[in-house]
Amino acid sequence: MAQNVPRTDPAFTAFTNHYLTIMKNLNSTQTKAEMTSQLNPSYNQTDLFTWEASKLTFNQSQTGWYEDPLQILNDGKGICVQWSIVYVSACLALGYQSRLVVAADTNWNFIHVWAEDYYNGSWVHVDPSDKVWNDPSRYQSWGWGNIGTDVKFTHLKTATFQDVTSTYAAH
Repeated sequence: MAQNVPRTDPAFTAFTNHYLTIMKNLNSTQTKAEMTSQLNPSYNQTDLFTWEASKLTFNQSQTGWYEDPLQILNDGKGICVQWSIVYVSACLALGYQSRLVVAADTNWNFIHVWAEDYYNGSWVHVDPSDKVWNDPSRYQSWGWGNIGTDVKFTHLKTATFQDVTSTYAAH
């Protein structure tokens, strides 16, 4: 489980519950079936990365901010969290292991969201909204403050979370 995470902090509890609920929806049989109907079954993870870029446009407005992948696709736009939800949902629908990663400040407010895929035997960084594949060090220069102190990264699956800050921190 996560290291140095204040599990009794109400903000942390709300944060993890919110994103675990999203992951539970993405892993549901109904959501997977609905997403599968939108996809070419022969797509691999990199195909899904490209497919999503053809379906969504980046829009910083939080108006109509959906957290259901089909609503996001119907809307056709979103910020990083929507892009990551659609991407993870598409991966899961086709049987690939994928999870959300959330960067949060010290008050457990999200800063940025991306995905990790299990690809060729290891977890790979995928940032669909920025169209970046496997560049985990990219966040070191984003002006978030000290990674590990000012901002933490947490990956979320259906029922578990884990601090993965060290994956994205300078070594």
